[in-house]
Amino acid sequence: MICQKINATKEWEVLFTAENAWRVGVYRPKFSSADEILELEAHSCPEAFVLLEGDITLLFRNSDGWIAQKRLEKNELIVVTEPHAGFSPRLDGVALVIENAVFSTDYTTKEDGRATRSVRVGF
Repeated sequence: MICQKINATKEWEVLFTAENAWRVGVYRPKFSSADEILELEAHSCPEAFVLLEGDITLLFRNSDGWIAQKRLEKNELIVVTEPHAGFSPRLDGVALVIENAVFSTDYTTKEDGRATRSVRVGF
């Protein structure tokens, strides 16, 4: 058994990784509004969010190509496959995130969806 206190002081922190299977971490958005977000990220696998505290809204590009928003609610599981980024109006939001341990992330501009960079994790 592993027990670990959650002390979300960084934007992203991995708390536990199960080899090449999955990992869990905490996410604390660094932006306080959608206007500050310039880039969206899309993983090669689904990413699950559960709000732990505060207020977080996910900004995402829907299947029609439009930018939309989804406010996270406590006790609600959100699984994201779309390009996305988050913000917290009072910078008090913290979410538990579960994702694959091996994946790639493609970053695109929020404005027009143009690719900016790609990152591989766990390869």
